[in-house]
Amino acid sequence: MRLPSKSVLLAVVAACAGGPCAAADDFKSFRERQQQEVQQHKAEFQAYKEQQDGEFAEYLKSQWREFETFQGKVRIKEPKPRQVPMVVPVAPTRPIAKPPRPDAPPAALPPPVPVAPIVQPVLTPPPPPPQPKSLPVAANTVELAFYGNPVRFVFDPLWKTYRLSGAAKPEAMSAFWGTMSGSRYESTIQAVNEARRTLKLDDWGHVTLWRSVVQALQPERRAEQNLLLWYFLVKSGYDVRLGYSGADVHLFVAVKQQVYSTKFTSVGSQTYYAVLDEDRGKCIRSFYTYEASYPNKLKPLDIQSAATGFTRTVPAQRALSFDYRGEAIALNVPYDRRLVEYMGSFPQSEFELYFDTDGSALIRASLLADLKKLTAKMDEEETVNFLLAFVQKAFAYKTDADQFGYEKYFFVEESLFFPYNDCEDRSVLFAWLAHELLGIKAVGLLFPGHMTTAVALKRVKAGFATVDFQGRRYVVADPTYIGATVGMAMPSYANLKPSRVVEILR
Repeated sequence: MRLPSKSVLLAVVAACAGGPCAAADDFKSFRERQQQEVQQHKAEFQAYKEQQDGEFAEYLKSQWREFETFQGKVRIKEPKPRQVPMVVPVAPTRPIAKPPRPDAPPAALPPPVPVAPIVQPVLTPPPPPPQPKSLPVAANTVELAFYGNPVRFVFDPLWKTYRLSGAAKPEAMSAFWGTMSGSRYESTIQAVNEARRTLKLDDWGHVTLWRSVVQALQPERRAEQNLLLWYFLVKSGYDVRLGYSGADVHLFVAVKQQVYSTKFTSVGSQTYYAVLDEDRGKCIRSFYTYEASYPNKLKPLDIQSAATGFTRTVPAQRALSFDYRGEAIALNVPYDRRLVEYMGSFPQSEFELYFDTDGSALIRASLLADLKKLTAKMDEEETVNFLLAFVQKAFAYKTDADQFGYEKYFFVEESLFFPYNDCEDRSVLFAWLAHELLGIKAVGLLFPGHMTTAVALKRVKAGFATVDFQGRRYVVADPTYIGATVGMAMPSYANLKPSRVVEILR
């Protein structure tokens, strides 16, 4: 228990000695002193912030230098198989036939076995998220729709009227920072942060929400948007670096995890990525930026996993079919179209991001529920084989290079939208299904040019292909090797050790 301070005790003693009126007067004086102290602390803190902003604005007038950008790194450099591999069935042995008699008629050839082509719906990739249309609510207040969610915030009128005059240069950046620091920005930051807490956004969602805010304030004005976004993100505690090349203003962001297929630069020991550019910085060769950092400690974005429960669902549907042990199975699977749009904006990162991100509530209520009914009477091994058959056969295979022209990893939701997927996408989907339906632990196995999975079965049979990781034995389960059951490794990788085992935290 916290004891009262000496001054409070003396005030109470004096009040008791002086009677009720004295007690009331002393308490009023005490409360006024407390309020004065609070106001003094606020004023001191405000003065401290103004001093910091003033020093930073002064620093921005000079000490800028040119930095080179580097091509984005590639996660899997080896080429993937363009044709999906299939298990070759063992032909049954036949008795040696006796040679026909010379006068016997020629034997008729067996009719050809027709092969039904795999028909997949032609789907259009999701367009980039449109710039939000701001809805005026009251003077100096805007309400925008963030993936279907209304978000309201107040703004200072000068944010809408600000124009970057002349060429982008240090003096202009310094003047902008000083102008913003003198504006009424605290209530806007509070409103956006509250929306982040309410919607339970991840860091990328928080940054994307801020991008929607500045797009509503300065529609179609890219340089002014980036200036505003720079200020708000730094004030929100993110390590974001602004730069310019000619008349263009760029933003580079520090990210805790490795980012791929995105241009980057290094300032000191920190790497910054062009994740906020629509083309991931593809056209940026070099730019000028300041060398020092903002006085307060800033944090990199953390994109270990993505939030999936905040969108106002726009349902779409995918028809899937496959055969399991001679039985044709058809499923109509609804998924969240808005969530697919959000996932499409995410920076490409480590495999853990995709393995550790959940599917939407819509998929849980449809696909998981249907698969649970179909596997209700199966044991663990047969359920895994059923899920392997589903992922192997219900989705058409195509490499990212052939489908997109670049490497792209799918979250669970995206495999239901795009017409094709490849080995990483199938591994993510299968591992999620196995965990959600069976509660079993899975790991990702990375080989040169191939990704697959392995699961921790309760019973490991002799002859199963296995891998040991952190004291546990996992059985290979390859959702890309068509016709393979659990324990069967693709022949090209059967005698290889994985170059990396990806731990899945779920």
